[in-house]
Order: sequence, then structure tokens, then C-alpha cells
Amino acid sequence: MKDIKLSAKEEKKMKRLENKKRKIEAFLNVAEMNESDRKRSKATSGEPDSTDINADLRLFVGEKKLSMGSTGAESQDFKEDYAAVKEKYREHKRQNMSFPSFRLKTAGEEALLTRPKEARVPLFISDLQALLTFCLVGDEAPYHPHRWCCLPKWNRLTNVVCLVIEGVGTTQMEQFLSKPQWKESNLQFLEVVSPRSYGSTIVDELALVPTSKRKLDLLVKKHGSLEAALQHLDSKGSVKALFPTAPPSPPPPSTSSTASDGDGKSEPQKQPKDENSLKLRLLLSAKQMLIEGYPLPINGVSDAEIRDFVYTKDVYKEVHENSELFSVDCEMCITSAGSELTKICVVNEQMEVVYKSLVKPYNPISNYLTRFSGVTASDLEDVETRLEDVQEALRKLLPRDCILVGQSLNFDLKALRMMHPYVIDTAVIFNITGDRRRKTKLSTLTNIFLERDIQVSGPEGHCPEEDARAALELTLLKLKEGYHFGDVINGGNLPGFQPMTQINALQERDPEGSPPAKKKCNKLDKSVGISVMTSLEQGYRKFPDFLDGTTFSTDDLVDDVIETGKQFAFQHHMSITHVDLSSSSNAAAAKDNNSMPASPRDDQYTKTNASDNKDVKCQPKSNDEDLCSRLAAICDQMYSHTSMNGLFVMILGGGDTRGNNAVAAIKLV
Repeated sequence: MKDIKLSAKEEKKMKRLENKKRKIEAFLNVAEMNESDRKRSKATSGEPDSTDINADLRLFVGEKKLSMGSTGAESQDFKEDYAAVKEKYREHKRQNMSFPSFRLKTAGEEALLTRPKEARVPLFISDLQALLTFCLVGDEAPYHPHRWCCLPKWNRLTNVVCLVIEGVGTTQMEQFLSKPQWKESNLQFLEVVSPRSYGSTIVDELALVPTSKRKLDLLVKKHGSLEAALQHLDSKGSVKALFPTAPPSPPPPSTSSTASDGDGKSEPQKQPKDENSLKLRLLLSAKQMLIEGYPLPINGVSDAEIRDFVYTKDVYKEVHENSELFSVDCEMCITSAGSELTKICVVNEQMEVVYKSLVKPYNPISNYLTRFSGVTASDLEDVETRLEDVQEALRKLLPRDCILVGQSLNFDLKALRMMHPYVIDTAVIFNITGDRRRKTKLSTLTNIFLERDIQVSGPEGHCPEEDARAALELTLLKLKEGYHFGDVINGGNLPGFQPMTQINALQERDPEGSPPAKKKCNKLDKSVGISVMTSLEQGYRKFPDFLDGTTFSTDDLVDDVIETGKQFAFQHHMSITHVDLSSSSNAAAAKDNNSMPASPRDDQYTKTNASDNKDVKCQPKSNDEDLCSRLAAICDQMYSHTSMNGLFVMILGGGDTRGNNAVAAIKLV
């Protein structure tokens, strides 16, 4: 056959195709090497092998190197080979996209126990709660775990196995990580702030997870949205546990039902005031304050950052319905030390300015931020007021039970280098974006809800008095209109827009008459099994809504709880297994140990403990070496019962001593 000479245009096109083909082949080569490494790692760790998604790539990778021909026939062959390789690349991409994956973001990596202690930034139990909620309801979850991790294809998870172990924390795990059983586990351990440091428990946090479709539907129906329900269930008392608070005084005589709900209950965890008082419902909980970045006295959370912070009062009184509101707004500049205070204004509930001052930083100012603060160098020339003067003035001015109001007040408190337990943040209680992570400016909120413009002085900057009054007016409007007003996430309405109830009525409904949002919830049909020790049962019984629709089991012995947990891992989409390895619990569990028959599936547990005596595994552990082996055995058992493409989550509750934080380990099987 006579050779056909390609034109310059065709030859250029062929070169482009060859370059694309070469890149695809290189990608497939790398993909195969990664697959081989992954299989080798699984073989070393003893994990079951998964389907080799790249097995058929060997038909193309390394088989032969095709080059550009000079004839029409060779050109046609090259195009066919290129099309085949391209199709193989697409198939590889499709298969990869069909499986879930898990990886840490920067915030997650900063919490790794492998980092130096002083460089670690712990996560919070609320972060893990957000992950578990996301695994169950996906985008319906009000708080996504995207701050610290990524979990694409969450709906392809085969199961979620959550193991909670009390009596172990960072102090023990930092020692255990050098042991062979943990080195070979390939688990990434993250430091987590212990709930005990702010007066809460792991159970209190887990109880916010919607464990059934029925519970989810009831919460949404009652509160308007899942986020509103979780905020309603969230404990405001956890904030009080962080701050020095005086015991509640006896209730004063009152004819008002609302006032009688003030301070009179001796059991603060469930007071009627939390049900009836809108003002108290708008207060940020400890978890919300942590998420929003408020300065809080929590062990293990960057103590260096708050070491020179002061409380607004030495001792606080319990907040109540009649607690006075004070609106605070600050303006800052940039110094050699960062952002520092230059101006402050405080307004009381009667819209009166009760404190206003310019403040001169000690550090040299590099940028006055005049465009925003309105402060210039000449303004501060004769100013003698310093930060400590402002702190002393506020400590004298503010009542012990007052509520501070402001727009993103966390920045103002950081500039003041002060901490306060009772806060209403207009950037949180108002939301017009539909996304909690996107805050709306105060000027926009004022324009929409108060129908006036602020911050229009141009080069003269913002007026803190104007901003403080605007934030307070917005809060008073919210108290007048109701909890859902101005918050589209909680189903609230915006002025000038059609009410959401009317919109839902006009939307297309399914045959059963449910609106689209409810219909989406009805598809979330996932079961949850919970196995806990009897000593931990009461903590769960406090949350009947959490247990509603779940399979709940209790046992006295650690081994029996683990055995039930392994069964639940196979039977349910999510299983929670909660045991206590503290000395007191182990001693109690060991009483009837000799009468407990050994399970055939305990062999792996016994071998991991390097003992042929099955009675040893339930004996109280007297040292860290035994605790390490026992912990590794329990972890290995529950991990082995996590199915392929399932998520394994282990939470260690931490200890009673300061700095012995909780620990989390997450791995996709």
C-alpha cells in the first residue's frame, strides 16, 4: 500500500493526540502503582483485600508504546489505540467516583497526636458529632464536618462503627503510639477537647445525633428544621460550667409564669425557663461559642492565647429571663502584636451609651484601619486610656448576670482580651444566606430588618455607637417577632418576601402530601444500634428522644458489650459501642467474670492480649501496659467488624486530670 503523506494540519493534530495519550498512560501507570502499594499495605496489616479496580489497566499500561505513524493506516491504528486508552481512563475515573473516601483537612491535621503538643490545635466532640450526623443525613445536617475533614460519597458508606471508650486519654495514647500494635494499625489519632472540661459528657454530645427517620421527622416537624432542633436540645448549662458561677438563689415570689422560671430550680439541666424564655434560647451554647471562635477557658485549647485574658466578673450569677442586655462594639487597629483595641462603645437596653472611650495600644501602630475604625493618629495623641483601664471599667459596669450583644462579638471580646459566658450574636441568630458559615454584614441586616442605612460615613469609618445600637435593636426585634424570625435556615421569613409556609404550600407535593423537604427526610431510613455498659446507661436514659427508634442494649461486662456491639455493626447502618475501662468499672465487671462463658469469637481478643487464659481479659488492669493491650484488642475487634467502604470511628473519653484530653481515630475501611 502506498504511503499517504499527512498534511501539516493533520500532523499537528496527531502530535496533540499523542501527547494526550502519553499523559493518560502516565496517569494509569501511577494509578496502578498506587493500587499495588495499597494492596501491599493491606496485606501487611492483615486487612481483607478489596476489588482491584485497576486490574484491567494492565491490558494497556506497559503493553507497548505506540508512536505516531506516517501513513493513513498507521494513523487510524493510533487513533483507535488512543480511544481505547481514553476509555480506560474514563472507566477508572468512574469506578473511583463510586466509592466513599475520607481525608483530613488542615484543621484535622493540626490535631494529630504525632504533632508536638505545643503545636497541636485540638478538635471538639461537636466536630465528631457533626461527622456522625453527616454520615446519617448528609446535606440535611446543620453543621457539616467540612471544617476539619472531607467525606465525599457519604451515601455510599456501607456502615458506620463508632466505638467509645472511657478511662483513656491523650496522656495514655501518647505513650501507646510507640507500641507495635498501634504502629501497625494505620490509624490517625487526633486530640479532642474533653467534654468534662466544660461540664458535659460524650453522651450529651452524641445525643444530638438524629438516630432514626422517625426522630428526624419529629424534630423537623416540631422545630421547623434539624438545626433548630439541635440548637434547642443543646445544653446552655455547659457554658455555665466553664465560668465561676455562684449557686442559684431561691426563686423570688412572682405572679408571672415567665419570671417564676428564672432561678428557682435546683436541677439546672432541665429548667422550664429554657423552654419558655426566648431570650435564653438565643444565648450561644458552649458548642456554638467554640464553633464561632469565642475565647473560652477550656483546658487544652491554646492556653497561651488566653493566658492574659480576664473574666468580665470574678463570679457570675445564673442568667435568667430578666437579665439585662448590653450591646458592645469595638474598633481595632493593626500593631506589631496584631489586632488591638482603639475604640469601644457600650449601650444598655434603654439605648443609652453607658461607656465610650478611645484606647491607646502599647505596641506601635502600623495601620490605623481608619477606613473602618475612623481612628487616626491625631485622635490617639493625647489618649491615656489603656486596655487594662477598659477592662477594669467594664468589670465594674457589667452586672454578674448580664447578656452581651453584638455582631460577631467574638472579635470584640478578643480585642478586649476578656471572656463572658452569656452572649447573643446577631451574626448567628440572623441568617439570610442559608449557610451558617456565611455571615451577613451588620449594615445589610440593618437595612433589611430595620429599614435604615448605617456605616455610610465613608472615609470617616464606622461609628461604634451606631453599630452597638443597631445590634441591640436587631436583638430586641428578634425577641419581639420570635425565634425563627430572620433565620431562613430555621424556616424564618424575611421582610418583603413571601412567607415560607406559603411557598411550601405552592410547591409540588408527593402522593402522600408531604412537601419536598419532608419527602427528603423520609428517604433517610437508616437503623442505629447502641450497646453500652450498665454503669453508663443512665447517661443515655436522660435522652429518650435519642434512644427512640434505636436498638438499645446494656450489659455489666465489657466483653458482653463488645460482643453485642459487633452484632450491631452487621445489623445496623450505624452502631455505637460504649465501654468504660476505668479501674472502678473494671473492678465491677470482674466480679462475675469466672462465671461468664467464653465466646468462640473471643480467640482473637485473647491472642491480642498474648494470653491463653480467657479470664485475664476481664481482670482489672493494673498498669499502662495492660491497658494498652486491652485497648488494642477492643479496637481490633470493632475495626474488623467494619465492612468494606465502612467508616470506623473511635473516641477515647479522656481522663480527669488537666490536659488529659479526649482522642479520636477515624478510618475508612
